[in-house]
Amino acid sequence: ILNNWKAKTGQEKPKMILQCVSGGGLRAAAWTMQVLRNADIHTEGNFMKNTVLMSGASGGMIGMAYFRELHHLAQHDSSIRPDNIQHIDEVSKDLLNSIAFTIVTNDIFLPVGSIEMGDKNYDYDRGYMFDKQFHENTNHLLNKTLGDYKLAEQEAEMPLLFITPYIVNDARRFIISPQPVSYMTIPPIGVEKPESVDIDAIDIQNFFANQQPDSLQFATALRMNATYPYVLPAVSLPTQTEIKVMDAGFRDNYGIKSATRFIHVFKDWIKENTSGVAIVLVRSLERESRTIEANEHEGILNSLLDPLGIVGKIILLQDYEHDSSMGFLYELLGKDMFEIIEFNYIPSNEDEAASMTFHLTDREKKDILQSIHLEQNQESLERLKELLESEQMIENRE
Repeated sequence: ILNNWKAKTGQEKPKMILQCVSGGGLRAAAWTMQVLRNADIHTEGNFMKNTVLMSGASGGMIGMAYFRELHHLAQHDSSIRPDNIQHIDEVSKDLLNSIAFTIVTNDIFLPVGSIEMGDKNYDYDRGYMFDKQFHENTNHLLNKTLGDYKLAEQEAEMPLLFITPYIVNDARRFIISPQPVSYMTIPPIGVEKPESVDIDAIDIQNFFANQQPDSLQFATALRMNATYPYVLPAVSLPTQTEIKVMDAGFRDNYGIKSATRFIHVFKDWIKENTSGVAIVLVRSLERESRTIEANEHEGILNSLLDPLGIVGKIILLQDYEHDSSMGFLYELLGKDMFEIIEFNYIPSNEDEAASMTFHLTDREKKDILQSIHLEQNQESLERLKELLESEQMIENRE
């Protein structure tokens, strides 16, 4: 796949781009779409052409997957414009009303019905309604199975996309891809020195080889990646003992873990065949304050001992861990072979930030779209353009 990607770029040593997007409901989906469309416009299509892997969590992955689909379809149908802003309206249409209605009318008070798909029956619940409403909102473009993407990814017609929900039972990651990706389930040292480290993920193609993994509905996989407690039902996998999965954000809200492991595994190929790696990080929420604050009604000691306090800082903890991963990649590849380009949604009014739910108001959508014009995001667009243009100029001179 990497060789096919390199050939598609037409460059001897192309810049490899890995896209990582954060979760955050429809706010993240809309912001991700806004960044990706602007990045591809600004680089005259080189942004997606140079992208090898897309990863992330929750709503950001929904926007990312929709843009990838539009971009792929546009290669065969000139009437489809992935940069058309109307697609952001489609991916950010309301999903909450259908979920809430199903909770009240079916999941709580009435017996659960069933839906027949092929030769199997599935529960009729708010998870099913999420998928159904999502397909309606996005013109059924993602109404496909996981296996429908296998050949297009293998031939590098579209980037790889890893969906990585969190396994509730043992905190491992569940890596969903149409390709066999067992190399993503353990650090490379675990192959060289067996039993030196634990397997920290499972690969759907390997683990569920006897359960027709390619038949998984792609929208269901995206929902698994965005399954927040109470809002959506935890998804049970066909295992004994039962395995349940939830929102990828519990382990990694940005897809950085996937990017880090991927680079670590293929570092030798990357050094030999590319001019380096750029991680494009799309954040729908700002970095949290590093200031330690105590509640005015309790002392610092009580605040630190609060058993729920650590839960509220999960994103901050991930920021620290991701910073460490970035430092690791910098050392692994070298200072001239690695770069991070970051795009941040920053609300125009701190007290009126767009909500991180499955519903957005028109005002919130407008605020999200306008954030691309902030100076720091415009600078990131310019840096991305310069990065890809410089590689092309070097190739032309040679």
